[in-house]
Amino acid sequence: MARLRATQRREVFIQAAVDVIAEFGVDGATTRRIAAQAGAPLASLHYCFSSKEELFFAIYEQQIATLENTIWQVRERAGLGRTAASLLRQLMGYYQSAEKHAHAQAELFFWVLRQEGELASKAYQIHLEVMIKTLNKGMRDGDEAKLVEPLARMIAAVSDGLVYQWLAFRDPDHLMVDIDLATEAMERLADGHRAGRP
Repeated sequence: MARLRATQRREVFIQAAVDVIAEFGVDGATTRRIAAQAGAPLASLHYCFSSKEELFFAIYEQQIATLENTIWQVRERAGLGRTAASLLRQLMGYYQSAEKHAHAQAELFFWVLRQEGELASKAYQIHLEVMIKTLNKGMRDGDEAKLVEPLARMIAAVSDGLVYQWLAFRDPDHLMVDIDLATEAMERLADGHRAGRP
């Protein structure tokens, strides 16, 4: 591995871990295999990450940062329902274009849940907090603030299910129908709770 800054080296290891987990599962993602995928010495991996668990959690953190900083673009004050629908569409577009991340996330979640349930809830909560912050940007006058957190949880739940269907069937038409139905439901829910409606 050429000389890289520490942050770049970490990113290389994170991507290598995603690739290995997507191909071999979490149990097959040994540090030796991850280092080989990264084209780096094993000692370099251990220098960047004190444990495999730290590396695996870094995958979550990187994915959430990618979503927050580059994927989830919303128009301020577009309305809560429209913003929720946009977030789900963008999230599923990301998973379709980054299948290895989708696969690795699914593998990692259940592994983390078996190892340490608190870490699984922490990873999920970080994801929800970013969605809540983004949904709040889309709020307009009359939107029901108490719907923000449930909508964030709904986006997470629906996207999780859609990811598993996508990985199983790889049917873009089927996926689009399901996304359309889910986003319509979110928009109707938010619009139905707008202030001043009977």
